[in-house]
Amino acid sequence: MSKITWKSKNILTEQGMVDGYITIDDGRISNISQNYDGEFQDAGELSIYPGIIDIHNHGFGGWSMTDPCEDRDILGYVKALATVGVTGILPTAKEEAFEAVARVMDQEYTGAKIYGIHSEGPFWARGGENTVGMTWPLPNVDETKRLVEKAGGRMAMMAIAPELPGAYDVIRYLHAQNIKVACCHTKAHSEEIYAAQKEVGLDIATHLGNGMQGIHHRNVGALGALLLLDDINYEVITDLNHICADMLKIMFRLQPYEKFCLISDSNYIAGLPAGTYIRYDREMFADEKGLILNSDGRICGSGKWVLNNIGQLVNHVGVPVEEAVKMASLSPARFLGIQEETGSIREGKRADLMFVDRDFVCQRTYVGGELAFDRSAESMEQIFNQEALKRRVQE
Repeated sequence: MSKITWKSKNILTEQGMVDGYITIDDGRISNISQNYDGEFQDAGELSIYPGIIDIHNHGFGGWSMTDPCEDRDILGYVKALATVGVTGILPTAKEEAFEAVARVMDQEYTGAKIYGIHSEGPFWARGGENTVGMTWPLPNVDETKRLVEKAGGRMAMMAIAPELPGAYDVIRYLHAQNIKVACCHTKAHSEEIYAAQKEVGLDIATHLGNGMQGIHHRNVGALGALLLLDDINYEVITDLNHICADMLKIMFRLQPYEKFCLISDSNYIAGLPAGTYIRYDREMFADEKGLILNSDGRICGSGKWVLNNIGQLVNHVGVPVEEAVKMASLSPARFLGIQEETGSIREGKRADLMFVDRDFVCQRTYVGGELAFDRSAESMEQIFNQEALKRRVQE
């Protein structure tokens, strides 16, 4: 790997913003300083931030993790993610993609580093949503074991509705396998959330505020209960479609920024032109703001990405950029237990970096010190899956 030094007025380190120089050498950050007398590249007005680790992402740029996948689909997906500053990923996949994801994890490739598989479900109850005609299987340890085996030992997280019969047994099994457990698509009231946390423990709340009972003054529901727990982390989608700005302000007053992991919850439509697409044999309506609705009017993932959502927090919620970026990088790294390796800019850590302009558009991405994306030299048409545009049936 080649050695390179970059100059930037805004390098977000663990100690705060630095106006200076950062050197990448042999895949690592070898030096951060305010003075440097060697050769360097000038990033101009671009800020250098730690790369994003997205722990909940179903697809991007036409590449889908919720359809049957071959290796080429996974390789296209991780490359596309680098265009929006993602350097680490948990593909949130259906089991038809598990084996391909596990195979690619053992390969050398260009793009976001895969840290494991996230299985959102299949044991759901869904509350607070329009879920016409939809049912899901009850938690079952044998079925869970089958899914874990199909993932080839690469499952990092499974999301489950904790109030369902048999859920506690599944959660105990997952924890015994060192797999994180998320509270997901649940009809639980507050009492059931408290009981689950006491009896078996929940590691994180899936897309907080969505797919769960909201806060009411007679029962604070799953949302209120989760926000009152001290020993849990939170996924949060800050595209301002899934949660309004005022609710985000309430969340951040109740819990510290460091407990939140910014996620995209994007599907394959994210990054593609707005319009009507076919997904799961039904129409999906995607607008310019990233709102994706199905024909029942229910939100179905996001058409935006975490870097966009950092901008929403900074520009519309009043979160300092330093904290917003940490929620997308260091917080998920801590959650996954890889914070000594990545997730922040510090000497000795992996050079997982994104170069971002003032509009929160990624211009350049490094993964492990290797240039994974350069907007000035690469075409989105070559990176995004053009076959997916055939699913667009109306502008």
